[in-house]
Amino acid sequence: MPEIDQNIKRRTEAVLSTIKSLPSIPKAVFEVTKLLNDPKTSTGQLAEVMSKDHGLTAKVLAIANSPLYGIKRKVSSIEFAILVLGFQEIKNIIMALSFIETMKAVPSHYFDPMEFWLHSLVVGTGAKGISQHLGFDFGSEAFVAGLFHDVGVMVIYNYFNSEFKQIIETASAENLNFIEAEKSVLGLSHQEIGKFLAEKWNLPLQLCDAIRFHHSPSSCNENKYFVSVVHLVDYMTQRLSTAQCFWDKDIHLDPILLENLNFHSEDALDNFILGYDEMFKVTAESLKL
Repeated sequence: MPEIDQNIKRRTEAVLSTIKSLPSIPKAVFEVTKLLNDPKTSTGQLAEVMSKDHGLTAKVLAIANSPLYGIKRKVSSIEFAILVLGFQEIKNIIMALSFIETMKAVPSHYFDPMEFWLHSLVVGTGAKGISQHLGFDFGSEAFVAGLFHDVGVMVIYNYFNSEFKQIIETASAENLNFIEAEKSVLGLSHQEIGKFLAEKWNLPLQLCDAIRFHHSPSSCNENKYFVSVVHLVDYMTQRLSTAQCFWDKDIHLDPILLENLNFHSEDALDNFILGYDEMFKVTAESLKL
């Protein structure tokens, strides 16, 4: 690991400090969010307002019906989605989708935003469904954590664009993985950058931990099971060659998963992963929004 230049790290933190808050919510979902925050809102009222935004409705239904998300019945209408998922889960999905809208990026030779968000959506839906399969009751917070886990990569691309290119070139020239190259160029990894901003945005601790430790759950204490699920699903996209992110090409499975997620052997864990192959492929196709 190259030695971190503290001056570079301080400059990076200074730029991050100028990103004051989460990007503003698109107007299209403002009224929906307002209704979701009102305990007097009825399912009918919410469905009526959501139905006015056909794009938002289509995305919510695509997520709810993706095989990895874990809903056993076909969700054919937004009214049924609200009944099945509940207000809090709908709110989490909508806020996550609105975040994608506000973090748009221009494609380049170095980065494909559509590929990035497909990966994030698959990790999100996978974290939700697989956490249930493993016996955890994380709810839609697992979806949000999976969706946001690589937010630091998008922040680097949007706010440190020249450094983003330098990271890719440094990784190639010096035979480093991307985390090592990030620390060499910026003094911080995308995990640290993501957590830095998540804390500034007052996001919940378990979400901050999932962002910070999604490559190394063995370094996390307080939310180790939650983080381990996100790490597992992130790894599975690479292992199954579906909706993978090129930034994860050197990802390694943390052995702590065997203990944290109650797998009795590496073979048992690998068989579990391979059992999701078809489901990952179908989910990735369904989420190409």
